[in-house]
Amino acid sequence: MRKLIALTLVLNLAAITFAAPTFQEPAQNASTAAAELTNKDVLDMLKAGLATEIIVAKIKSSPTKFDTSAATLAELKEAKVPDAVIMAMVQPAATTEIETDVTIPDGTEIEIQLKNTLSGQEAKVGNIVDFEIVRDVQVKGVTVFARDALARARITTAKKSGRWGKAGKLEWAMQDVQTLDGSRIPARFVKRELGDSKGGTVAVAAVATGVFLGPFGLLWGLKKGRPAVIPAGNRYIVFVHGDTKVKGKTIAAAR
Repeated sequence: MRKLIALTLVLNLAAITFAAPTFQEPAQNASTAAAELTNKDVLDMLKAGLATEIIVAKIKSSPTKFDTSAATLAELKEAKVPDAVIMAMVQPAATTEIETDVTIPDGTEIEIQLKNTLSGQEAKVGNIVDFEIVRDVQVKGVTVFARDALARARITTAKKSGRWGKAGKLEWAMQDVQTLDGSRIPARFVKRELGDSKGGTVAVAAVATGVFLGPFGLLWGLKKGRPAVIPAGNRYIVFVHGDTKVKGKTIAAAR
């Protein structure tokens, strides 16, 4: 009797051992289900007679790896793939913006450019100078400043050019920049433009990393000095003044 029980236990253990691999099958199916859709998959679905709406829905809800080169698109058209399906293949995956809190560190650099031409002959002390941000700025992968967002400075010195070769002078101090969430946070930067009596304009910029002096000279004589003129599009680097907490955005793919 004991031998019979022992034999039964051995057989049961053997059955469990041989049956174990069958539990891995669903995992393999799940891996296959998560595979990226390809052009061949789309053609196979069409050959199977699936409706256009079903194929488009499948494309939008699945990871994809399509070949959408011009030559391949022409081949798909010749294969009579519906335009709606081709459009779904070409369109990029939908994205979702996720809002998150982030601290912008003091000294974060932002590149800005002058929106309008500025002249020392017309500018007055206290006037606002408008700039726009040149490109997006991210902190730890979170976008905090968006391209074309506004930045402002305030004119601190504005002197017209005069006789005896006296060049015009224009200075301003940075005021603030606009973050992605619409907040205006302080920034630092001092910019001065000196009109050159020889016909050019000379920049003297005082920034956090040091001072740059451009070559300039005054032509003394009985002629009027040149005004300080700064053309629109001139670019400068400004710096966030103090740690500031804002709401930034990250982009996540919806497909």
